[in-house]
Amino acid sequence: MLQAERLSEKAQAPSFFNRLLRRVDGCEVEVRFDDKADADRVTIDDVAHSARERLPLFSGDEAVHGRVLLTPTGSSYHYNGVVIALVGYLSTFTPEESRKEFVRQETSFGANTIDRPSLLDFHFGALKKHESYRGIAARVTYCVQVTVQRPVKNVTQRAEVWVTNVDEALTAQQPDASAHRSYFRETEFGPDSVAMDVGVDNRLHIEFTYDKQLFHLTERVLGKVTFKLAEMDLEFGEFGVVRKEFLMQDGVEDNYEAETLQKFEIMDGTPIVGEVVPLRLYLGSVPRLTPTYVGIEQRLTVRYFLNLVLVTSAGKRYFKQQEIVLYRRRGQERPACLPTPS
Repeated sequence: MLQAERLSEKAQAPSFFNRLLRRVDGCEVEVRFDDKADADRVTIDDVAHSARERLPLFSGDEAVHGRVLLTPTGSSYHYNGVVIALVGYLSTFTPEESRKEFVRQETSFGANTIDRPSLLDFHFGALKKHESYRGIAARVTYCVQVTVQRPVKNVTQRAEVWVTNVDEALTAQQPDASAHRSYFRETEFGPDSVAMDVGVDNRLHIEFTYDKQLFHLTERVLGKVTFKLAEMDLEFGEFGVVRKEFLMQDGVEDNYEAETLQKFEIMDGTPIVGEVVPLRLYLGSVPRLTPTYVGIEQRLTVRYFLNLVLVTSAGKRYFKQQEIVLYRRRGQERPACLPTPS
């Protein structure tokens, strides 16, 4: 059975307290993006806060443009200036929270007094080389940040955007196994297949084989487990995908946080010698799957692993992991999310 946590929908409107603060200050701030209808928004799972939200989707080389609406809540409102900025930053949460900003592009406006709703245009063409990402130990965030400068206290409003980048080179070079359906009954492995022998105390010997190491985000993984020796009392076996977030120190992967994105049962009971258990995993069904990321700002690497787990009747767990490399193909710009609650 597929394992997937369901998240509640995150409120899109600001909280009552935030709205009250903005009204007391005398001005409401709203960020509007041009050419981004509701169909251009994507649902993003925020596992850390057990919620989900919808954000406008942009590609890394797409300009972020729109308008900021300032609405005075009284008869008039004076500000010393307004700064609108596109900001991109990497946040890490372990062992302690830190933030590194890697993109900032600003547009400034002078002092003014307004007595009716006022629009300020912005256009940011900065290249967004990293994809947006939300994980356990780190995040990559892009947002449009509006700072209304006031004599006493500035007013700041942020509107997050979601960025994905298609790997055009791999899209052109790699064949798409998902372009046809004949692979449903595939039994032969090609020249890129990988085989690993795994043994446990001369009581269990298996061969774990899968067809290749490079996959796009909706491709299928074809594999098999061959039992060469089976003298261990097995209760069941599982197969799935594990994500590891490696936090880096001085460019070296120091420690990591692991998360099982999906798993399912592939066998029940102890197989006989020579038995072959087929494996077929459709990556398009894996929630929150992203490409492999290596060395984001020399602080974060995200890798994916196929995870084979065998569990004995005594509860002991034996597992074997093998890394696979994932990339985003053209047509996969929208991120995968968890199932919508019924």
